[in-house]
Amino acid sequence: MGNVLKMAKRHILEGYLELGLSNRQIHEKTGIHRDTISLYRKKKVQTVRANENRPEVPADFFDEKGQTVPKVFADPAGLLPSTNSRGIFPLRQKIFDKYGNGLSAQRIYQDLVEEHGYSGSYEAVKRYVRKLRKKLPRFFERLPVICGKEVQIDFGSAPCFVKHNGKQRHPWFFKATLSFSGHSYEELVWKQDIETFIRCLEHAFHSFGGVPETVKLDNLKTGVLQACFYEPELNPVFLSFANHYGFVPNPCAPGKPEHKGRVEKDVGYTKSNALKGRIFDSLEMGNLALKHWNKRWARTRIHGNHKQQVWTRFIEGEKPALKTLPQKSFELFKVGQRKVDVQGLVEVESCFYSVPHLYIGQYLSVHYNADRIQIFEGHKLLVQHRPLQNKGQWIILPGHKPAYSPLSLEQAQGWQCKKAREIGTSCHDLIYKILCSDHPLAIRKTRGILSLVKKFEPGVVENACRYALSHSLLRYRAVADLCGRFSQKTREPAPSLTQEDELIRQTDFYQNLVEKRTV
Repeated sequence: MGNVLKMAKRHILEGYLELGLSNRQIHEKTGIHRDTISLYRKKKVQTVRANENRPEVPADFFDEKGQTVPKVFADPAGLLPSTNSRGIFPLRQKIFDKYGNGLSAQRIYQDLVEEHGYSGSYEAVKRYVRKLRKKLPRFFERLPVICGKEVQIDFGSAPCFVKHNGKQRHPWFFKATLSFSGHSYEELVWKQDIETFIRCLEHAFHSFGGVPETVKLDNLKTGVLQACFYEPELNPVFLSFANHYGFVPNPCAPGKPEHKGRVEKDVGYTKSNALKGRIFDSLEMGNLALKHWNKRWARTRIHGNHKQQVWTRFIEGEKPALKTLPQKSFELFKVGQRKVDVQGLVEVESCFYSVPHLYIGQYLSVHYNADRIQIFEGHKLLVQHRPLQNKGQWIILPGHKPAYSPLSLEQAQGWQCKKAREIGTSCHDLIYKILCSDHPLAIRKTRGILSLVKKFEPGVVENACRYALSHSLLRYRAVADLCGRFSQKTREPAPSLTQEDELIRQTDFYQNLVEKRTV
């Protein structure tokens, strides 16, 4: 016994032990350390057992009346851990059953109070549930895996140091293990972001020389946005990466890391055999050491489960079953949510890109990188743009504006020149000359000139524009007055001479009149 108490404290301690107080209660009353109290408690139990005599078995042992009924629950299998709490001891079996049904300590405490009148504390229930969790064995079934079917991946802190900026830091540790052969890939990294995660998995595929059918992973945010047993919501970048390489992501059920037990066990093996206690000058040196370790020790070992060499099992069985790698690497992109403004534009990296005007006010998903910008509604691709170079620029694709959308200044000028050319060459030249002037209301003047075709014939407008152009009359009112003058002449032609009328006498009358006067 490490600590020997004075006689006075020892008597006090033995008295409290006789009363059945717990180690915590005795510690609060006496100040004696709990480990010391536990040692004296064990010594007292051993003394009592040594002094006990085996009871004689009565003759009527097989008679029900002659049997001695234990006052507390007997645990013949020895599964239930002991406790010094008087309130918990008679309820051990109840707690065991409820814990076996997956209930939490809080729920077990509530049921004990309501169903069994438990008057103890919640902390006592928690301590006993903690004992059950440590002592009770759990059954795990190893499921068979087909060649090339699955790879399990994990991310964690590495138990080594890497020198970085004059300091020693713990890097992150990525591990990918093929479930059939046990062949693995390891990499040390500084970050746990989505880009690092995807690149590490991509490096693992190239190291294996192929792609397995499924990837088993934790519910980390780089891979799974919302964990769910039935239909987890995957990170769109990781989902696009999975489609590019042709594998199916298979996240573990929430709170069930044992579902990828192969890589969990392999991580512990790698940490203890390759990384623990090591210091590397750089991240590159650490990854080179991991490659050497994998080649020299990990892949040449005889696996404890299938009793074959890992590398032989991989080369002969699993590698031929892997899918072919794609021809090009995955193009990484960022994902964001953008609201469409009143102009039908979304902002990406301080530039503006158009979408169909029907989506004004809605939030759309944007996937973007240095090469392209894709805008989605859910999983539906709406439009794809090339990234603009300078901030503040905008681009509107044809068909994104409504039919009634006003034209830009350049578009309006081009439309006016087109309409003027339909009227005539002189009209086009006049319109173009007015638009090229510096007058701030030039566009309004030309609009008025083109509107004259609603009142006058196109030929009249063309003649008026020809006259105005020759006399440098670059005003709408002047052209309108000219159209009125030319139109008046066209509507009132000069009267033609007539040969017969009641007022016109015949030539014979004048001839006879002349002859009479000359006689």
